[in-house]
Amino acid sequence: MKKALGAILLLAGIGLMLYPFLIERQQAKGTESLEQALALIDTGEPANLDELPVSQKDLEGTFSLEIPSIGLEQYILPETTEENLNLALTQIKPGQVPGQGNFTIAGHRGWRDGRHFSNLSEVAIGEQVMLHADGQTFVYEITESAVIPPTAVEVLDDQPDVDELTLITCTVSGKDRLAVKGKLVDSP
Repeated sequence: MKKALGAILLLAGIGLMLYPFLIERQQAKGTESLEQALALIDTGEPANLDELPVSQKDLEGTFSLEIPSIGLEQYILPETTEENLNLALTQIKPGQVPGQGNFTIAGHRGWRDGRHFSNLSEVAIGEQVMLHADGQTFVYEITESAVIPPTAVEVLDDQPDVDELTLITCTVSGKDRLAVKGKLVDSP
């Protein structure tokens, strides 16, 4: 009886340890499919979207974010859903226009280094980030970084005559949010 219980607990422990790796593998396959579909759309060839939970319209509205200081280059899907957040970064507010108002982006923190916004807390004040949209690049300079409660949604609001970028992710504990803001310093 004790041996059977021990074996069950051992198998359960192994299963719990493997679960994050299985989820990561599934998300990596989705991200790879997303990248392949976007590459096909760029060349004008039809893309097979059967394996993706996003539409071709969403793919055509995809931008990308580059943060050189942490080696981040990620796609930004136009709608925040759990499926989209598992694949890429997402726009928080619908219908945003790069370089106008407060362009807001959400991303999972990720448990593995280098995935989504796992290293966002390392971005320092004064560093530049680039938002690539429709063949144009918008450059933002980071002005602030703060841990905020999840209810502090005013961080997403547009400010009069201010064009900025707000990047949001969870803290390590998941209880709070990290908000990193930057002001537009160069646009086409």
